Amino acid sequence: MFGSKKDEVRIEKYRDLCYKAGLDYVDSDEFGEKALMSCFELFNRRRGKIRNLCLSRSDITEPRYHIFDYKYTVAYGNHVKTYDQTVFFANSRELGLPAFIMKPENFGHKLGMYLGWEDINFENYPVFSDKYHLKGDDPDFIRHAFSDQVLKFFSNTSGWTVEAANYYLIFYAHDSLVPANILQDFYRLGTGIAELFRSESNQPN
Repeated sequence: MFGSKKDEVRIEKYRDLCYKAGLDYVDSDEFGEKALMSCFELFNRRRGKIRNLCLSRSDITEPRYHIFDYKYTVAYGNHVKTYDQTVFFANSRELGLPAFIMKPENFGHKLGMYLGWEDINFENYPVFSDKYHLKGDDPDFIRHAFSDQVLKFFSNTSGWTVEAANYYLIFYAHDSLVPANILQDFYRLGTGIAELFRSESNQPN
């Protein structure tokens, strides 16, 4: 329940993160950040609420890294399920990424491969290809964006989702609210992921 002791502790941890990372804290999306991310599957056609938004203090600063909690509901027939997760958002003109979504591969994805559904795999990184389902409209461009460093990192970890489109990137674990005591670790991890993709996008073709 909003306003509980647990919520108060979480807000305090977010405020502490903002102080240390040079971010501004707002309790809701009063600046329209969600509209910037409407191209992503997480936000597309879903009614949800952003809270505990920590965002860069200037539109001039590059790159701009944000972190927040996002709760939304989805109707499945007569049933409604609520999802709640912590999201890292990178906004940088230095990204220039192809539109893609990478998520943990499940049985449905593996079955879909036999039916001809899209899944971009990497022959030299079978562990990554087994762990993650990757799709997008420009496979060659996407392969270029996934450098050896990116592929090695995600080969050694599981459960993450990354969505990207041009200057925007979001990073999260589906339906996973990051514990308050490791929010700073998650923020640092998100910045590291964004930097990996930025480094690759700045390489000459």
